[in-house]
Amino acid sequence: MSDTAESDDEVQKLGAYVKAKRIVLGLSLRDLAATTGLSATFLSNFERGVANPTLQSLRKVANALNTPILYMTNGPQGANPVVRHGHRRHLNLLNGQIRYEILTPTLTKKMVLFEGCITPEQGNIVAGPLPEPTEECLVMLSGQVSICISGQNYELEAGDSIYFEGGNLESIIAIGSSEARYISAITPPVF
Repeated sequence: MSDTAESDDEVQKLGAYVKAKRIVLGLSLRDLAATTGLSATFLSNFERGVANPTLQSLRKVANALNTPILYMTNGPQGANPVVRHGHRRHLNLLNGQIRYEILTPTLTKKMVLFEGCITPEQGNIVAGPLPEPTEECLVMLSGQVSICISGQNYELEAGDSIYFEGGNLESIIAIGSSEARYISAITPPVF
């Protein structure tokens, strides 16, 4: 199973963002392809909403555009300090098997808070390199996960928390039979 974005509408929004950002930066599709290692054809299809990117390819594009993946999610960033439940910005991957909802009103501050949900069917979510060092604290709301940090595995269940430096995170796996839900704070807000 590949780790792909959830809906055609979401893929089109992501693609439109990538195209606009690429143009602002003065990059051609070939320039972006050379930087990411992805084909210009794939990138063109992604920008048009035809290709469904993997989490790994999305990270490559975000890094090449010097933009955290969370910036590419849907919804406006606002000055209002309140984020209503039905108006959270979100990113869904693997047909909804991995979901992130942004709990902070903007991504331009020193920290971002998000809710993550992983289904056991997903298996291993391999963490990729982040563009800069981060610190993260994760608090389990429900379900269970196994988190690998610097080669050490930690199993967490509802109520448990873990603090780590983002560069040391190797993987997060939902274990058990139910969806794992957690709240995570990350600073700086790169993803």
